[in-house]
Amino acid sequence: MSLTDIQFQKSEWRKKSWSIPDLSGGKQEYFSLVKQLVELLRLGEATDLDIQPELQGISTPKLWRDYAPFLKSIGLVSNCAGSLYLTDVGLAFCNDLTKRHLADLIQNKFRLFGEVLEILAVEPGTVQEIDAKICKNYHLDWANCSNTRKRLDWLEVLELIQGIGNRKWQVTEEGYNALKSWRLVSPDIIDSFETMTNDIVISDPPYEIEILLQRLEEMPELHKKRSTYNIWVPSPNRIDNLRLLTQFALERVSRADLFQFVENEFNLKKSSAESMLPFLKASGIIEEVGRNIYIATPAAKAWCETGDDLDFVRILHAHMRFVGEMIKAAENDTVRNELYAQAKLYGLNTEKARWIAGFLLEAGLLEEPQYLHLRSTSLGKCFVAELPLEESACETTEEISAENSCIDFSDTLTDKNEQIFEQLHTASLDPSAEGKASGVAFEEAIANIFKLMGFHAKRIGGSGDTDVIVRWKDNEGKSIIAIVDGKSKSNGSVSHSDISDVAIDTHKEKNNADYVAIVGPGFSGDTIRNHASKKGFALITDTELIEIARMSDSLGLSLQEIALIFQVPDGFSRLKELIAARQREMEIIAYVVSMFEKEQDMLGSLSARDMYLLLRNTDVSPSLEELLDVFETLSQSDIGVLNPVNTVSSAENITYILKNEKRTVNRLRALARAIEKGLG
Repeated sequence: MSLTDIQFQKSEWRKKSWSIPDLSGGKQEYFSLVKQLVELLRLGEATDLDIQPELQGISTPKLWRDYAPFLKSIGLVSNCAGSLYLTDVGLAFCNDLTKRHLADLIQNKFRLFGEVLEILAVEPGTVQEIDAKICKNYHLDWANCSNTRKRLDWLEVLELIQGIGNRKWQVTEEGYNALKSWRLVSPDIIDSFETMTNDIVISDPPYEIEILLQRLEEMPELHKKRSTYNIWVPSPNRIDNLRLLTQFALERVSRADLFQFVENEFNLKKSSAESMLPFLKASGIIEEVGRNIYIATPAAKAWCETGDDLDFVRILHAHMRFVGEMIKAAENDTVRNELYAQAKLYGLNTEKARWIAGFLLEAGLLEEPQYLHLRSTSLGKCFVAELPLEESACETTEEISAENSCIDFSDTLTDKNEQIFEQLHTASLDPSAEGKASGVAFEEAIANIFKLMGFHAKRIGGSGDTDVIVRWKDNEGKSIIAIVDGKSKSNGSVSHSDISDVAIDTHKEKNNADYVAIVGPGFSGDTIRNHASKKGFALITDTELIEIARMSDSLGLSLQEIALIFQVPDGFSRLKELIAARQREMEIIAYVVSMFEKEQDMLGSLSARDMYLLLRNTDVSPSLEELLDVFETLSQSDIGVLNPVNTVSSAENITYILKNEKRTVNRLRALARAIEKGLG
C-alpha cells in the first residue's frame, strides 16, 4: 500500500462519524421516507420545523424537526433561519432517487458502513458474528450489537444484503458492485495509525482556524485569556457529538431550537442541554449573534468542512488552556496525576483536565500505555510541534483573569483515595489480586469505595451470601439496603453466563435488600443488559464507580443522590445529569463571588438582575433563574456571604453586598475539618 493511499484512508477515517442518527419509523419505510422528504424539500415544504410533512404510507409520521438530524448528517439539507433547504448534495440526490445513491451518501459519512459489507462478502453471518468480527478487526469495545445492527439494517433496506435463513445475511449483486467502487479503510490502517514520525503527514488548518493560531503566535499574552470553563459533552464519541451539534448550527438557530435538538438527539434533559451552552461558546464552537440566536463560528464551520478531528483540537487549543500544552507535557509516559498537577498551574482542576485528555485520546494525540498513564502518540508529537504553546503557566490562581476564575472542586482527593481507586481497577481485572482468594480483593475494594463515599459498607463474601452489603438512610430516616455482587474478570467483560439469578434473588431475600448491583470491569452483549433491566439489577463498571466516588467528594453529593446508581433503568443517567447541574452551580457561584469582588466598590450593592447583565457575555452565561438560586444559597444564614441591603417585591431586584467572605470560608473549612475528625 502506497503512502498516498495510507494517508487517504486515514483522512477518510478521521472525517467520518461513528453514529448513524436514528430515522423515525420502521426500517421497511426508510427509503420511501427519505425519498418523500427530499421531494417535499425540493418544493420548499420545510419552512416550519414543528409541523408534520404530508407523507404517504408512513405509519407514524413525525415532525420535520425529528427528521432533520438524519437528513443533515448525510449532507442532504441545511438549516437556514429555522427552515430546511436542500444542499447541492440533496439536489443531486433529487435527480437520482436510487437506493444505491443513498448508500453512497451513507458510506461517505459514516465509519464501518462499507467495511461491514466487506466482512459479509467474505462469508455470510449473523448480526452477532459480524459484530464480533468488526470489533476484533478494528479494536472496538462496543457494549452491544446496536451499532452493527443499524448498519446491517441500512444495508438490507438499500438491497446490498439479503437474508438467507438462520438469521444470516449475505451480500447481493448490487452489494458487490458497491464494494468495487467504495474505498474502504483497512484494519491495517487502524493498527498502523501510529507509524514512524517521519511518515506522518498532518494537513494544514483551514484559513479560519489558522488565523486563530496565528494570533496566539503573534500575541503570546492571549494565552492567559484562554478559557478554563467547565467542559461537558454527551458521551461516548464526544468529538463526533460536537460535530453533529455544530452541523445543526451551521445556520442561525434559536436557543430554544438548539436546546431541543440536543435534548432529542442525545436523549438529555433541558438542564443538561443548558450545561453545554457555556462550553460551546467558551471553546469557540458557536457564538451568539443576536438575543438568544446562535450560529457556528467560522472556525467551527471550517472544521465541519474538513471533518478532521485535529481541526477541532486546534480550535479548542486556541480558546482553552492546557490543550496543546498537555500533549507536550505527556511526551514521555506520564502518570495522570502529574498531568493534572500541571493543569492546576493553568487554572484547570482535575475534572477539566480529564475532559481535555479525553478529547486528545479520541483524536489520537494521546494514548494510555497503562492504567492511569498517558503518553503522546507519534501523531501527537508532530501535531503539537506546529502549535503556539504557552511558555510558562501561572503559578498562582490570582494571576488567572477573573473571567477564567475557577474553584478546584476535584483536587481534594488524597493519595489514599487514588490508591483505593487503583486497587479497585486492578482487582476488577485480576481475580487473584494481592495474592488473595478469587474475587476477595475486588470485593474488599468495592466495600472500601462505598465507605469512602459515606455509606455503611461491609464485605460479606463466602458461599451462600452476597459479596458486599451497602446501607444508608433515606431522607425520611428509613434504612435502605443494597447488595453488590462483584465480578472480577481477567478478560475485562462480564457476560450473562457469569450471573446466577437464583443466587442473587436468594441473597436479596436473605439480606432484605431494596436494590441489587453487579460491579465488574465491563459487560458484554445485549442479553445481560436486557436481563438485568428486566430483573432490576444495576450494572456498574469499576470506572463508573470510581468516577462517581470522585464526584461525590468534589461536589458534596448526598448518599441519596449517589444511591441513584442502584435505580434501574434510568438512575445512572439521572445521576450524571445531577452531577452536570451541580458542577454548573458551583461554577456560577465562583463567577458571582468574583464579580462582587470586582464590581462592588464601584457599583455598591448588586441584584440578581444586575449580575445577569454583567455575566451574560461570559463563558458561564447564567440564566436569571440560576442566579436567583445562587443568591438564595449564598444569603442563607448558615453561609451568609451575601447580605441584602434593600427589600423590594421582586426577588430579582433585591440588592446584596458581599460581606465577611474570608471569615465564612474559614468557618466552613474549620467546621468541615471538625466533622471529618469526629468521623475518624
